[in-house]
Amino acid sequence: MLSRSLDEHRAAVAVALAPIPSLTVLVGDAAGATLVEPLVAPAPLPAAPVAAWDGYAVLASDAAAGASLPVAHDVSFSDRGPRRHLPRTAARVASGMALPTGADAVVPLASTDGGVARVRVDDAPVPGLGVRPAGFDAAAGVALVPAGRRLGGRELALAASLGLAQLTVRPVPRVVVLATGSELVDTGSGRPGVPEATAHLVAVAARNAGARAVRVGPVPDDRPTLRTAIEDQLVRADLLITTGGLSAGRDDTVVAALGDLGEVDDVSLALEPGPHHALAMLGDEGARRVPAIALPGSPAAAALAFEAYVRPALRRMCGFTEVARPGVRARIGRTWMSPRGVAQAVPVRLGVDAGGTVTADPACEPGRATLAALGAADGIAWVDADVAEVHAGDMLRCTVWDD
Repeated sequence: MLSRSLDEHRAAVAVALAPIPSLTVLVGDAAGATLVEPLVAPAPLPAAPVAAWDGYAVLASDAAAGASLPVAHDVSFSDRGPRRHLPRTAARVASGMALPTGADAVVPLASTDGGVARVRVDDAPVPGLGVRPAGFDAAAGVALVPAGRRLGGRELALAASLGLAQLTVRPVPRVVVLATGSELVDTGSGRPGVPEATAHLVAVAARNAGARAVRVGPVPDDRPTLRTAIEDQLVRADLLITTGGLSAGRDDTVVAALGDLGEVDDVSLALEPGPHHALAMLGDEGARRVPAIALPGSPAAAALAFEAYVRPALRRMCGFTEVARPGVRARIGRTWMSPRGVAQAVPVRLGVDAGGTVTADPACEPGRATLAALGAADGIAWVDADVAEVHAGDMLRCTVWDD
């Protein structure tokens, strides 16, 4: 078994979870993926002044209150380009249509008699009324969406507005979370056993990190059965995460099953809680290889390990440029002992005192993280491996749960 510090294991996992090669896809297929290059407006958007509402395009100086103007033409989306505006006339225009060149206002329909051949203007417009100028939505050359941004509806709407049919993206990684343990049962199955919870937690955490995650299991500890279950999932996984099956007992076979399918690092990790972890590359050399991470079966230990080293690597795999959660330095409200040489993750409740200082109080006994404590916590306090005792009043680095 390898002994690793948290920093060493975090670095090894980051190497294993390499970003997926970029692809060029249709805009409609890019939702959820991350943008490889900034989305830059190649031209002003809109390219020419357009009507902000339905009405009549006019030269404001021609349209005094009570003026009656001949309607020269109807503006059509089929026009190859804006027509030239005829002085002392009006042109019927719909919202979003390019204004005739020379017109500087759009009188709303409600401020006219709605005439077809001639139109009476009830309220005099000012220049710019009802006009969205060229570049109103975006100026040419402006980066509208930075590289590394996950693409949602707003970003895709911008791309479509620019007339882009395709985008180059980093695809969403497919993560399979497989629960192991002969004692585990799915909730509601009606079978006796321990309800499986950890894989649910990890699958949602992977989803919140930006991946597309599915949960599988529970799978018995029997080595051939577990090996077959893992092998079956590799075809649809960019990353496999197992939970459980890492105890020292004879029946805990995750490391052996992973070793049957590739290269595995069986790791004693200097992290509390949950010191036993594994990292593997599954598949043959020269063929498609899938990284696998084995997390402890305890929900609290798995959640804290995921935050410690899986989430940032998975975010890089997704193509995000921002991989760390928001962090604060918080003043600790109590004293406790921490094992020297081991990084300690402690669920904490965060607050702000009367002086504006962020405070953190453990949601459980440090070193004994529970699922209930995770639910009560706002974040995690990290105690460095060289610290043997945390004192009330110390300032610790904390990450903030924001999902």
